[in-house]
Amino acid sequence: MKARDTARMMTIRGVLTEISRLEKDVRREANEAEIVQILKRERARREEALGFARQGNRQDLIDQNQAEARVLDSYIPAGAGADEIRAAIESMIAGGINQIGPVMKALRDQFGARLDGKLASDLVKEALARK
Repeated sequence: MKARDTARMMTIRGVLTEISRLEKDVRREANEAEIVQILKRERARREEALGFARQGNRQDLIDQNQAEARVLDSYIPAGAGADEIRAAIESMIAGGINQIGPVMKALRDQFGARLDGKLASDLVKEALARK
């Protein structure tokens, strides 16, 4: 606030509002996984708004959404890498799990909020297709 960084301030206020809303709904404090989910959801909203701003040729909105996305990216923890996910998938398949549902559940349990669901799904399909 003292630095007068309005984009950062407004973005963080929006995220805090979403966290407060979640805490009121579930009547307990939000855990880390829930906060990361909120951050990812807000990042996705900025990405969607950025697409619409580009379609509308609105440079002011493009700049605003890019700045907000950068702020959110600084708070989102680094995701699990493709190689790390592949290794986990291979060990699960070697352990006898050969369906996409159980593999995805085990990956979510293992990696938690660090897991990119789209990337993991693609890697699981690829690995099961080779089998």
